[in-house]
Amino acid sequence: MLIEISKGKQITLPVEIREEFNLVAGSKLELIRKNNEIILKPIEDELEDIFKEADKIKPKHKLTAKQMDELNERLFR
Repeated sequence: MLIEISKGKQITLPVEIREEFNLVAGSKLELIRKNNEIILKPIEDELEDIFKEADKIKPKHKLTAKQMDELNERLFR
Protein backbone atom coordinates (compact mmCIF):
# COMPACT_ATOMS: atom_id res chain seq x y z
CA MET A 1 0.00 0.00 0.00
CA LEU A 2 1.48 3.35 -1.00
CA ILE A 3 0.66 6.68 0.61
CA GLU A 4 1.96 10.15 -0.12
CA ILE A 5 3.12 13.00 2.11
CA SER A 6 0.95 16.08 1.46
CA LYS A 7 2.16 19.64 0.90
CA GLY A 8 1.37 20.20 4.60
CA LYS A 9 3.84 17.36 5.47
CA GLN A 10 1.03 15.04 6.58
CA ILE A 11 -0.03 11.52 5.66
CA THR A 12 -3.51 10.06 5.38
CA LEU A 13 -4.13 6.50 6.50
CA PRO A 14 -6.35 4.57 4.08
CA VAL A 15 -9.89 3.88 5.28
CA GLU A 16 -9.22 0.10 5.36
CA ILE A 17 -6.40 0.60 7.88
CA ARG A 18 -8.40 3.09 9.99
CA GLU A 19 -11.36 0.71 10.16
CA GLU A 20 -9.24 -2.38 10.89
CA PHE A 21 -7.57 -0.67 13.85
CA ASN A 22 -10.60 1.39 14.95
CA LEU A 23 -8.72 4.65 14.41
CA VAL A 24 -10.73 7.87 14.64
CA ALA A 25 -9.88 11.55 14.94
CA GLY A 26 -7.82 11.92 18.11
CA SER A 27 -6.54 8.33 18.12
CA LYS A 28 -2.95 8.11 19.35
CA LEU A 29 -0.19 6.34 17.45
CA GLU A 30 3.36 5.65 18.58
CA LEU A 31 5.97 6.38 15.91
CA ILE A 32 8.82 3.89 16.13
CA ARG A 33 12.03 4.37 14.19
CA LYS A 34 13.73 1.02 13.56
CA ASN A 35 16.78 0.97 11.34
CA ASN A 36 15.51 2.19 7.98
CA GLU A 37 11.79 1.78 8.83
CA ILE A 38 9.06 3.94 10.29
CA ILE A 39 6.43 1.99 12.23
CA LEU A 40 3.12 3.44 13.41
CA LYS A 41 1.57 1.57 16.34
CA PRO A 42 -1.87 2.35 17.84
CA ILE A 43 -1.53 2.95 21.60
CA GLU A 44 -5.01 3.85 22.87
CA ASP A 45 -5.47 0.77 25.09
CA GLU A 46 -1.86 0.76 26.25
CA LEU A 47 -2.06 4.45 27.12
CA GLU A 48 -4.91 3.67 29.51
CA ASP A 49 -2.67 1.04 31.16
CA ILE A 50 0.01 3.69 31.71
CA PHE A 51 -2.45 5.98 33.47
CA LYS A 52 -3.70 3.11 35.67
CA GLU A 53 -0.12 2.30 36.68
CA ALA A 54 0.61 6.00 37.25
CA ASP A 55 -2.29 6.20 39.72
CA LYS A 56 -0.48 3.66 41.92
CA ILE A 57 2.63 5.84 42.25
CA LYS A 58 2.76 8.40 45.04
CA PRO A 59 2.61 11.36 44.97
CA LYS A 60 -0.18 11.21 42.40
CA HIS A 61 0.28 12.93 39.06
CA LYS A 62 3.76 14.18 39.85
CA LEU A 63 5.77 11.55 38.06
CA THR A 64 9.37 12.19 37.22
CA ALA A 65 10.65 11.56 33.72
CA LYS A 66 12.46 8.50 35.09
CA GLN A 67 9.25 7.07 36.54
CA MET A 68 7.43 7.56 33.24
CA ASP A 69 10.29 5.86 31.38
CA GLU A 70 10.13 2.90 33.77
CA LEU A 71 6.37 2.59 33.25
CA ASN A 72 6.87 2.78 29.50
CA GLU A 73 9.52 0.06 29.58
CA ARG A 74 7.35 -2.27 31.66
CA LEU A 75 4.22 -1.83 29.57
CA PHE A 76 5.58 -1.56 26.02
CA ARG A 77 8.67 -3.75 25.92
